[in-house]
Amino acid sequence: MNFNTRESVEEKLSEFADEKYRLFTSRLTNTKYPILGVRIPQLQNLAKQILKGDYNAFLSLPFTYFEHHILRGMVIAMNKEGEKEHLSLFDEYIPYIDDWEGVDLIASRYNCKTESYFSALRSRLNGDREYSVRFALIAILHNFASDKTKALAITGDVRALTKRGYLEKFLCGAKERTHSGGEKRLGDYIPASSPLLTGTVAPPAGYYVMMGAAWLLSVLYLTDKEVVLDYIKDGSIDIDTRLKTISKILDSFRVSKEEKQYLRILRGEIRQGK
Repeated sequence: MNFNTRESVEEKLSEFADEKYRLFTSRLTNTKYPILGVRIPQLQNLAKQILKGDYNAFLSLPFTYFEHHILRGMVIAMNKEGEKEHLSLFDEYIPYIDDWEGVDLIASRYNCKTESYFSALRSRLNGDREYSVRFALIAILHNFASDKTKALAITGDVRALTKRGYLEKFLCGAKERTHSGGEKRLGDYIPASSPLLTGTVAPPAGYYVMMGAAWLLSVLYLTDKEVVLDYIKDGSIDIDTRLKTISKILDSFRVSKEEKQYLRILRGEIRQGK
């Protein structure tokens, strides 16, 4: 199969298009890229095929569809290049992301537990582009959340990121740019007033960072409860992020009933402003 032209890639993707799955994905995904309805296992198999050939030629192609974009991310995450090359390719890929799925599918597919990768991800938490920051959060979750020696550093980074009022800074990321398909697209933030292709309204700025931070902390709780509890009790932290962290911890089957009872009491106190 030739993957060296946009037309050949789109033809192959169209072979796997499933209308029911397209409708399902459209309800979950806030992308403005047209959706074909190709399932993730099929995209992953295509990525493996592309990696057997000249995948750099594939990565240089313009794209139109959501699945083509996800496929690009999978090829980047799954290739055998070194850490430096992966970071460079991620930095090229991330600016075109306009939904959470484009982040999570890719950030969780690259396994790298080096100190340099950890440092690189931490430095990317300081930006004002929503999906760039979420990418760093999910990549840290995937690679480092089970490392107790890093729990304090991770919690400290998230604490610095999620101070009260932090979501406002992501409004600064609302910039128009031209993606490789040649169309004008919004940046990492789609204004809440903009209807999506699904007919719904986009979440407010920073929502996916907040959700990513809470998810990361809920997993980190299983590694080091005390540092996460200290975070939750910190009144200088955004209240929604603290409450969402508790909610995600309560969803875990690995947390005892006694701990959950305490967390529910703590949640009530936070809501009452105690």
